[in-house]
Amino acid sequence: MIKATAKLSTRGNSLAVTIPKDVLDATGLRQGDDLSLLARDDGVIEISHAAPAEAELEAAFEWSLGRYPQTYADLAK
Repeated sequence: MIKATAKLSTRGNSLAVTIPKDVLDATGLRQGDDLSLLARDDGVIEISHAAPAEAELEAAFEWSLGRYPQTYADLAK
């Protein structure tokens, strides 16, 4: 187990956290990887590799939402 600390910094209108190299090496995370974030009720944030199927499903949903916005609006009624 590796324990590290990090600070939040501003990136445009968002906040970013820099992950130390030893944590990246231990987890196999690389620049450009898709991540899954889970904010738990106890204030803990879990970060993990996004499952490839999850990333592909999200991309397909975003595409369809942009392509068929009225259909989604009608379904939401």
